[in-house]
Amino acid sequence: MTTKTHDEMRTELIDRAAQDGGFRAQLVDDPKAAIKDALGIDVPESVSVTVHEDTATMAHLVLPPAANLSDADLASVAAGHVMAPTVYGALPHSPHDDRWGNH
Repeated sequence: MTTKTHDEMRTELIDRAAQDGGFRAQLVDDPKAAIKDALGIDVPESVSVTVHEDTATMAHLVLPPAANLSDADLASVAAGHVMAPTVYGALPHSPHDDRWGNH
């Protein structure tokens, strides 16, 4: 089994949310269940996951933790702060969101 990096997991969640409105709603309403469904990862009870959506008038900038965490440490809280996924604060904007100059 191939281990995905934190960034790969976050990208997978963001891409799926961009393509699947039902998954996007689940990710917002119950991020831990959505992460479990999408990635097969159980986010520990001790980890809080919050999903933030950018809007036309609000953007979120996610900073990594001040401490240097390994990919293994980040994977342990996967997508969570993906996760909120990003696993340490919030999901960044979609790579498909042209407000940020991405196409």
